[in-house]
Amino acid sequence: MDEWKDRLVHLDHCRGMTWKGMYRILKDDPELLRIYSRPMEYWKKVLTLESSKMQLFLKDLHDPKLRQLTSFYQQDKIFCLSFLDKEYPITLTNIYQQPWVLYAKGNIKLLTHQRILAVIGTRMPTEYGNDVLKVMVPDLVAAGISIVSGLAKGIDSLAHKFTLANGGDCIAVIGGGLYHIYPRENTPLAHMIMHNGLILSEYPPIVRPKPWHFPMRNRLISGLSRAILVVESKQKSGTFITVERGLEQGKDIYAVPGNIFSEPSSGTNAWIKEGAKLVTHASDIISEWE
Repeated sequence: MDEWKDRLVHLDHCRGMTWKGMYRILKDDPELLRIYSRPMEYWKKVLTLESSKMQLFLKDLHDPKLRQLTSFYQQDKIFCLSFLDKEYPITLTNIYQQPWVLYAKGNIKLLTHQRILAVIGTRMPTEYGNDVLKVMVPDLVAAGISIVSGLAKGIDSLAHKFTLANGGDCIAVIGGGLYHIYPRENTPLAHMIMHNGLILSEYPPIVRPKPWHFPMRNRLISGLSRAILVVESKQKSGTFITVERGLEQGKDIYAVPGNIFSEPSSGTNAWIKEGAKLVTHASDIISEWE
């Protein structure tokens, strides 16, 4: 199993590897025993890469240093969780393009919690949004609810900070590798979460975040959670994408109403009109979960 995971992690680090490519490889060779002896024609068929990208893939595939990554990450206390590991969240096995590997640093036991609430919202919250979380998060934590968010500016960061300040279980799902925290100003917060909660990514630690990583990241936030709480959000935003993914996954959506003249509340008010459950106190969620 360890050798199989080493090979899986190695493939995950090869430039040019895609989700579909990994699917085809695993379907054809579940034990990954033949990946180092495959001819060029096989890789052309499986990955359909242009010549320059294929050369980069083959260079990485036959790089002996990349074959030792799992051991290197273990020294840095980074967990590489394959989709077959018992610690791998069962809730992620049913989402769109479930990750083949998750990279985590911190308390991986948090991934098995049954009471995880996603708290998301605008990157530019008002004082109202700050006050909402300042009041709600302590009660949610006291009820044994874990909080997951995306370590972005604004509501995400506030949710993490208030959860940690109240001794709660905090999970941050990021859009790049663990060695490239984004935004950079949240690096101290990320280290606090690593020591007192869990940082999670589907991207290898050495990968820098790209713009398209974040919409994909949002499906993991909703996938890990039992429900989603939206606090201040515009109608068209990353928050909107997370809610959409949550609805596809059958998750309950909670929304905190806001001032009808406030743009940061336009999204939450719209979600309520479309059927999201109006929340004005943490007990509105806790009572349902009890």
